[in-house]
Amino acid sequence: MGLTIRDVARAAGVSPSTVSHALSGKRTVSATTRARIERVIEELGYRPNQVAASMTTGRTLTLGMLVPDIANPYFGQLVANVERTAGARGYTVVVGSSELDAELEARHVRRLVDRQVDALVYLGGTDAPNPAVVDAARQRPVVAVDEPFSWLPESAATITVDNRVGGMLAAQHLIGLGHERLAVVAGPAGLPTARDRTAGFVDAAERAGREPVVRSADNYTVDAGRRVGATLLTTDADVTGVFCANDLIALGVMQVAAELGRRVPSDLALVGFDDMFVSTLVTPALTTVRQPLDRIGREAAELAIALAAGESGLTMRRVLPVDLVVRGSTAART
Repeated sequence: MGLTIRDVARAAGVSPSTVSHALSGKRTVSATTRARIERVIEELGYRPNQVAASMTTGRTLTLGMLVPDIANPYFGQLVANVERTAGARGYTVVVGSSELDAELEARHVRRLVDRQVDALVYLGGTDAPNPAVVDAARQRPVVAVDEPFSWLPESAATITVDNRVGGMLAAQHLIGLGHERLAVVAGPAGLPTARDRTAGFVDAAERAGREPVVRSADNYTVDAGRRVGATLLTTDADVTGVFCANDLIALGVMQVAAELGRRVPSDLALVGFDDMFVSTLVTPALTTVRQPLDRIGREAAELAIALAAGESGLTMRRVLPVDLVVRGSTAART
């Protein structure tokens, strides 16, 4: 006969119901007790019968997660952080990538709902309202991360960062270094992140008496950064300080600058947004606005699990802080 929940409870020195609550998340269990139970489970090699559990609780202990572009390291890092937190709570995460295609996104959402996921962690990549997400929110919790779209239903929770402050920090940094001619390579039009990061930068620049050039990339990719960067650095050659709406765009601009003979940072100071691990792998390393990726992923998983368990009194609208990380891609204007 295989191990049972009673064996785990006996070894952990708790009741079987406490083990059940720790596994299901249905009721609160102290962090110390949960850690002891998880250690015993690992030591004994206990594996709960998820089919039987779902028939009893009506829950599958799975989260659905949809990202717009799994090739983007930012989203890959978020998936890893969500999986790490969910896995510690006994949950499996089923991931889909929409490849920036609204129709594919809708199909993924419907398939995740069909799999009876307990909650959906949704990262949208296009500004078009997605009826499949709205329908999903009527049936199970939805936690929207990164893009707090205005069309999301009131029941959906949102987790994002203070994108306006991030843009402001980038502008203040470049201005403080003495750069007069500034530019923004914004993200895709219609995305809240692109709008707010640009607005924060432009507002801070205008308060300091600068009128920045604004260009928009059609997506958050290196290729998009290359395309817009080539136009910007050719038609606005006097620009010396550039803020890019994400790190990949900034890396694309950096590549084009090198091809055009513009040295970073002596000829062109560059600031990105995200602080992905790849930002430290280039030379010079990228100055960027850091998002707390570990915290975003952790809170997204915890909130989704808590909502699936029917917990109340949760903060449903969360805006997390950002900070500026100064590296080699910015320097004083000489």
